[in-house]
Amino acid sequence: MARTPGGVSRLALREGDRQLRSTVARFGDEIRQLRLRAGLSQAVVARAIGVDRSVVCRLEAGDPAVGLRLRARVAVVVGGDLRLVCYGGGTPILLDTAHARLIQGLLELSDPGWAVTLEAPVPGPGRRSSDVRLARGADIVLIEVETRVRSLEAIIRECQGKRAEVAAQSVGSRVHIVLALPRTRHHQAIVRAHPTILATAFPIASRQLEAAMIGADGHWPGDGVLWLATSSRGRRRPRAPGP
Repeated sequence: MARTPGGVSRLALREGDRQLRSTVARFGDEIRQLRLRAGLSQAVVARAIGVDRSVVCRLEAGDPAVGLRLRARVAVVVGGDLRLVCYGGGTPILLDTAHARLIQGLLELSDPGWAVTLEAPVPGPGRRSSDVRLARGADIVLIEVETRVRSLEAIIRECQGKRAEVAAQSVGSRVHIVLALPRTRHHQAIVRAHPTILATAFPIASRQLEAAMIGADGHWPGDGVLWLATSSRGRRRPRAPGP
């Protein structure tokens, strides 16, 4: 069953909470090891920063409710160095509300016969995923939804890399890549500036992709750019620039 952007938001909350639980549990273990190595009791550490022993106990047990300021103070007492770091390597679950609207339009467009997965995991290193994955019969379609393209070459490499990883894990399937874009002046300018690159990487016209999404049967025609309307009333439909 397809998930709405609201479902994507719930996914973001669940995944964020899961990462927090994992991080604070690991932090608690590391603090405990440093404390024991220094020969300090929980009570001594607690007195040093002016809190009850239960606070240090909860911190070491992985309680996410213990604040960052107290964590930093405990780290200093036991000889640690707290650093707040966010590592790259994953794929943003939801970039902005415009991204959410584009995904919603995409879901409204697809025929119910497609099995739809949002933020479908991609095999391989890192926490990569495709914005939307369609599957029906032997066809798997990986759709990347971009609100504003900055590096066309980088997006093409990323799409092709994801296709290769999914194809390696889906023997017998036809894996296709689609770049879904809002029909803006910026994107139309990119099309005009790089016709050969786009024709090579995404040869199938938007209207053919639209027909395949709406259609109840038939094979997916191949890789292409799917143009999405930025605003409409009722059901959103892609439009190709020009004839």
